[in-house]
Amino acid sequence: MTTTVDEDRYQLLDGLLADTRLDAAAARRPLRPAPAHLLTVSDQGPVIALPDPAPPRAELDDVLADRVAVRDYAPTPLTTAEVSAICAAADLMDVEAWPREQQAGLGLELYLAAWRVDGVDTGLYRYLPEQRALRRVADLPSGAEAAELVMQEEFAEAAALLLITGNLAGAIDRHGSHGHRLLLTRGGAAGHAAWLAALRLRLVGTVFAGLLPHVLRERAGADGYHRAPLLAFAAGRAAADATA
Repeated sequence: MTTTVDEDRYQLLDGLLADTRLDAAAARRPLRPAPAHLLTVSDQGPVIALPDPAPPRAELDDVLADRVAVRDYAPTPLTTAEVSAICAAADLMDVEAWPREQQAGLGLELYLAAWRVDGVDTGLYRYLPEQRALRRVADLPSGAEAAELVMQEEFAEAAALLLITGNLAGAIDRHGSHGHRLLLTRGGAAGHAAWLAALRLRLVGTVFAGLLPHVLRERAGADGYHRAPLLAFAAGRAAADATA
């Protein structure tokens, strides 16, 4: 029995889509918790408690149409309540959309590169969602030296960067090659959730690749496998001449 070219294409497309579905992957390979040696190790450092997330100042429908990538930022700092809202939005997206990954010990790790946040010294922090807090991980340079941390130096002018990382080793052990695709999807969803939360606070920013690989490797132990950078979101207040 022969099929038309269009039917062949539809069958191929359906197969590709099925391969990206977690349920389909689970049917082919039983899921199991990631082994202990593939789980990331908790960081040690002083903890800064965050306040409740700042409430939205705009409706989602009102900001979606105007969403643009902004790379020029005012020197005005963010508040800790705004940072709390941005971090919480990214974390909640992953928790609610992929609860089984959380249960397996493979939740995303969020880091904050803070340059201008009220009450928070310049540095790199790990977000602790259970405590609604930031744990200091490492020092970061500021001013002109901060530009050496990113590929495009304008991102070092943002008030803060939200850095999203995931356990690639654990994801592959749990799902096979599908784990990598799934991890990238989760990172993208978390980054855009942070972006929308910022827009609803009348802040600006954009998603981008993040800090240079060696920066997170040296300061947060991001070896690209057990702790792999996925995506980042630069946040701040709009400069008078900000452009997309």
